[in-house]
Formats: sequence, C-alpha cells, structure tokens
Amino acid sequence: MKKQKLTAYLSGLYMLSLQFSAALEAAISSKNLKKGQVLSHTAAIPGIWFIESGLAKGVYYDQNGKEHITRFWKQGEIMLLAKGVQPPAFTAEHIVLLEDSRLATLTSASLIFLYHTFPEASKLSAKMLLTDRNLGELRSYLCSLGGREAYRIFKQHFPSHRLLLQDIASYLEISPGRLSEIRRKST
Repeated sequence: MKKQKLTAYLSGLYMLSLQFSAALEAAISSKNLKKGQVLSHTAAIPGIWFIESGLAKGVYYDQNGKEHITRFWKQGEIMLLAKGVQPPAFTAEHIVLLEDSRLATLTSASLIFLYHTFPEASKLSAKMLLTDRNLGELRSYLCSLGGREAYRIFKQHFPSHRLLLQDIASYLEISPGRLSEIRRKST
C-alpha cells in the first residue's frame, strides 16, 4: 500500500509503531474539494484535515458580519478546527478553501478508536497541537511588526502570489490600501 502523505507527515512529528501506521493508513480518506468550499465543525471532537494539495484560510465573522482571517494553510500542513472554545475566542470558526484542493481526513469514530487503542496517539496529538499553536503564533508576531517588515516575513511563510490582497491585509491587520502601497514599493 502506498504510504499516505498524512501518515508520512505524522511520522515526522512522532515515531509511530507499525501497527498504528497501518491502522492510520486504513482510516484515512482523501477527498477532492472545490475552491470556495467551507469546512465547519460541529462535533465535540476537533476536525482534522491535511492539505495534500491546495490552499485554505481560517475565518470568523464579527458582530457586523466582517470577515477576519486568522490563519492560512498550504500544502503539507494539518488544519485543526474545534467547536465550542470556552470562553469565546477570536479563532477560526470555518476553513475556506482558496483553491481546488485535495484533503486527507479521519472520521470522528476513527480518531476515537486510534486514540483509545494506541498509546502513541496521545503524544502525537500533543505534538500536533503544539505545531498548530506555533503556526498560529506567527500571526501575532507579524501583527506586532510594521507593515513592510510583516509583509516581507509573511512572503517567506506563505505563497503570497496565490492569495488575495484583501485576505493578506486582514491577516496582517492592515488596510488593503496600505498593503497595496507596500507591495508597490517592494517590487
């Protein structure tokens, strides 16, 4: 059986037993999804998706209906989405696919089975959460910088040429006009 990209990614986070890898391989399903599709999560178990190809953003909407972008994910990254953060936090409520994408995922039942059957599952989930938190901290860091420096570093982490100007501006918490000016001066 061809090793799934998700299994290879998880093996890089934590050493997996052969039995766990085999069970993981059997549980993974991959789906082709279209640009603009929205991933939401309603169950108590966090949603986990791996981007085999494509690009996505995490969004929430404020009381005025304005979209706020909290994350970007690109090929080779895990997307986590949990419901019911207490107290309410300014985190992504939805994931929006920015391109036609191929995603690998696990069902809630599979996640529960793997977690309760294999001892390494809890350590692996801790590594996944730490990795996700560290990637989430990047936005805080970028927003603490001036616009020009934030955009320069942003381009090192994300494929800016594949993202809309207004999405990048929302993520960096600067106006689209200011970002347009920064882009013009940086070329």
